[in-house]
Amino acid sequence: MQFKEKNFTFVLVVAVFIIVGLYFYQFNERVQEVEKLERKTVRVKVYEAYPTDFIKKINVFAKLYSEKEITILAEVDGTISEKKFPIGSKVYKDDLIITMTDTRKLLQLKESKDSLSAFKAILDEETKNYKNAISLFEKDIISKNELTSKENLYRKAKSEYDNREAIYKRILWEFDNLNVKAPFDGYINKFYFDEGQKILAGQRIIQFSSFNKLIGRVSLKSEDIKKIDSSLKDIKVSHNNEVFFAKFLGLSKELNKDIYSYILEFEIMNHDEKFLPGEVVDVEIQVEELFNYIIFPSKAITNENDAFYIFYYDNGYAFKKVVSPIWIDEEQCAILNSEDYSELKIIYEGQSTLEDNQPVELMN
Repeated sequence: MQFKEKNFTFVLVVAVFIIVGLYFYQFNERVQEVEKLERKTVRVKVYEAYPTDFIKKINVFAKLYSEKEITILAEVDGTISEKKFPIGSKVYKDDLIITMTDTRKLLQLKESKDSLSAFKAILDEETKNYKNAISLFEKDIISKNELTSKENLYRKAKSEYDNREAIYKRILWEFDNLNVKAPFDGYINKFYFDEGQKILAGQRIIQFSSFNKLIGRVSLKSEDIKKIDSSLKDIKVSHNNEVFFAKFLGLSKELNKDIYSYILEFEIMNHDEKFLPGEVVDVEIQVEELFNYIIFPSKAITNENDAFYIFYYDNGYAFKKVVSPIWIDEEQCAILNSEDYSELKIIYEGQSTLEDNQPVELMN
């Protein structure tokens, strides 16, 4: 009888535990159902993102410089009489840009030319006499001494004429260089003197440059420079809604008063002259190639307490995920596919009020 009472008590205790367990299980299920009902289902839009590789690019501004820019110096002294073109004009090789005058050189040129003409007459006479002497000597009409005498007179006249000719050519060169001509096809950037002003030989007179080929210079951070060293170095220049491709030239260090920076140089052909030296243009540079990343609209990113996160959709629920995004441009960003997703449905509209593990409904 006592044994039966013990068994009954044991069975009763077990039954109580089962009933209590079922009660709490049902209560917990009801609590979860209530919580689901309390959490309003939010309608969202998703972007189906897949793993991919892409090239990270940076956009910077570059200033353009003429690849061929010179300062023309005055070859001789003179006074500017006329400037043939205004600043900014395009001129072609050997076009006359500036004319100068020098009364002293004009007088010297006339005197030298007259003197050269006089000595030319003397040389012609002595040349004729020498040729006649050679003919007479060959006929045994004159002696060797007489021939030598005529030869010496000829050589003296020739030497004096050559000296006068050298003086004339020097003065003529100075006179011709009173006119300043374009050394190549290009543009006049600056005049250093005005008409009527006196110029001395060696002074700067014109700043002149070619627009056919321009050099762009970009100041970059050291972290970007390290990546560019091994990149494809493709450089894209945007100008007036057109895109041009430039040739990478190299990298160099630049010591600034405040920070160390680096200069990237590129070359752009400008035969159509769509660019001007001194102009600032928008430049896109490929920095590095990144592998196994997920790209999606940047508006899907949410910031909270200096942390970035996204919500992604899975089987009717939104799940929160902390990320370290890389901004590709104003509209796209990327995250490393560290968990090897084959597809990630990222919520990009309606995520502002979401909570982790919240039920959602997809909008058409």
